[in-house]
Formats: sequence, C-alpha cells, structure tokens
Amino acid sequence: MKSTDETRWTVDAASAGGTLASRMAEALLLSQEDAADLIDFGSVQVNGRQERHPKRLLQTGDLVQVHWPRHGTLRHYEIDPGRILFEDGVLLVYDKERGVPSQQTPYDAYNNLYAGLIRYLGKTRQPRTALGLHHRLDRETTGVMVFTLDSRANRNLGRAFESRGVLKEYLAWVGGSPPWDVWTREDDIGRKGGRYATVPKGRGKPAETRFEILYRSENRSLVRARPLTGRTHQIRLHLAASGCPILGDRLYGGGPWDFPCLHAYRLNLRHPVSGRRLEWTAPIPPDWPEPRQAATPGEPRR
Repeated sequence: MKSTDETRWTVDAASAGGTLASRMAEALLLSQEDAADLIDFGSVQVNGRQERHPKRLLQTGDLVQVHWPRHGTLRHYEIDPGRILFEDGVLLVYDKERGVPSQQTPYDAYNNLYAGLIRYLGKTRQPRTALGLHHRLDRETTGVMVFTLDSRANRNLGRAFESRGVLKEYLAWVGGSPPWDVWTREDDIGRKGGRYATVPKGRGKPAETRFEILYRSENRSLVRARPLTGRTHQIRLHLAASGCPILGDRLYGGGPWDFPCLHAYRLNLRHPVSGRRLEWTAPIPPDWPEPRQAATPGEPRR
C-alpha cells in the first residue's frame, strides 16, 4: 500500500469476491460505514474510474485507490440561487464562488459547482435534468460559467466554444505595471516537471490571449484578458510569461495577496436554440483590491 494523500493496492486472489466496502474496511482498518461513506463521497477509484457502489464485487487484479479528502467527508457546499445569472430551460448561467471546484475532484464528488447544481435542479426541476458542462474555471477563479439544461443544446454550444463563437472576458490584478497598453500572447501550453507551463510554438497546445490595461497604480495594474482558446491555466500562464503574474497566484510567481485575483467577468454567446445573442456579467468580488470602481470596464478594444 501507498500511504500519503492516496492509498492504493491491487486485489489479490484471497480478497477477490468481496465487496469494495468490506475489503476497504479490512485493508484500512475502517468500519464498513466509514468505508461506504468514502465511496459515496467520491473518494474511491477502481481501475482508474470513480466507483460509487460500496457493494461492487472486486476481482483479482483490480486496482483500488482511495484519495483521502482533505477535510474528511464533510458535505458543506450548496449553490446560492441568488448567484444564478440566467436560467431558461436550455441554459443556466452561474456566478461561481471562490474556493469551489467547477467539477468533482478525485477525492470529493460532493463539494463542487456541478454537483451542487445537480442537487439544486433535483429540487426545482425534474431530477434527471441533463446538466451539461462545457467549460471550467479554476477553484480560486470567480465569475461566469454557463451550463446546458437540455441535451439537444450540447452540440451547438460545444461547436460555439470550439469555433471561438463564445466571447470570454476576464479581469485580473497583476503586480507592477506592464510596458504595454495592449498586447497578445500566443505561447503554446504544455507541461514541464509535472505542471502546466508555456512552451515554444509547436511543442504544446496552441493558445492565444489578448490583454489590455484598464488601470495602473504604483505597484499593480488591472488587466482585461480575452482568451481566444481555452487551455488550462492559459491566462495565468500568459500573464506570468508577460512578466506580470496575477496577484496571489503563488503557483506562477504572483505577488502577495490572499487569493488569486482572477475573475471571469463577461461571457457572450448565441443561444444554442434560439440563436439570440446573449451576454452576462458577474459582479466584481467585494474583497478585490481597491479601487474596485476601476474594475468595471466598458467594451473591449477590437
């Protein structure tokens, strides 16, 4: 077994035929109730896939992985209906809070926005509403996220994201004062040393972000970012590569702040059924750096 934030083992012939919960209880010195709770919480994988059924029968050679939740199996997150920006039976638009994953993590399938919306919809709509996730925000990033509520809309919305038909606008406070008023980064996004990084053209996934300075002070600047592609950590990496990492973004060298100052401010798209052009903005978080009035931009330069 491996005991860090994860415990894993391969089922041998002597353990084959038992249920997942019972074998976990034996191997980890847990009660079967606690083992079943970890399984229900989404903390257990069998052969690389999340397993939510405690009575699953294990076979010889199955790989069991337990991803220990950081704060135990505390089920604390529910959505705030007041943060729903739009809902019409086809789309649901939500202003995501800071500190909430967009979707489940390997150790927690409960405390995330997607699961929270599923629970909310189960109370307010048909329990089997098909919620579609088409883009994601990092755990500490706030702002606009759009979901589909009707599976018939998935294809059109997916195509809109792929063809750059969805216009996304972010705001970020960065350290210092960049030497440009407007600039574009086109560094590829790849991986180095196990984490995301900018890499030379042709060595990663193509990425393009346009930036514009909205406000400057002595030690920080407010930047508008318009990502034309949707790579993981794209804005964070392109700003760091520009020499002005996001305040609070410790992973990429940002200056001191209590949290990464990145906010998905505006999203504009055509309704996947009606074709009507729609736009939503998410209010600036109240704990953002001053002056907050600077973070209320008009239309971006084209």
